[in-house]
Amino acid sequence: MSELLTARDVESMRFSRAMRGYSATEVDRFLDQVAEDIQKYCVQYADLERYAARLEDKIREHEELKETLSGTLVMAQESAKAKAEAADAEAKSIIDSAKSRAERIVQEAEADRERVRRDIDRLRNLRQEFEADFRALLSRFSSLMERGVGAGEAGTKDDDPS
Repeated sequence: MSELLTARDVESMRFSRAMRGYSATEVDRFLDQVAEDIQKYCVQYADLERYAARLEDKIREHEELKETLSGTLVMAQESAKAKAEAADAEAKSIIDSAKSRAERIVQEAEADRERVRRDIDRLRNLRQEFEADFRALLSRFSSLMERGVGAGEAGTKDDDPS
């Protein structure tokens, strides 16, 4: 017998009768007890096998979940890294753009300053010319007034100032 005994094997087992053998009642009671125990062990064994199978299924599920979570974690890390790199690139682009704009603003301000300086110089020159012209005019009026007052002909219409 290479297979394990079952409770039925024990129950159905019959021994030959001998004269000086064991008490048949005691042997039968013992075999009945052994058969009951074997039956209980078989039920427990089947329950344990089912329980072990459920645990193995759970272990597989947990391993699959672990692999999924590991993959998800790796993807999340890669995504975070890519987003950080993109943010860095965008920040650099914004900074470069701001620097370029600032340089343009400074250049425009310097050009405006130079234009204003030229305008101020031009206005100073105009003022100097105006002052010179005004002084010359005042001088001519003054000399006309002196000539006209001294000759007694002040304020005549026919006087030509030139």
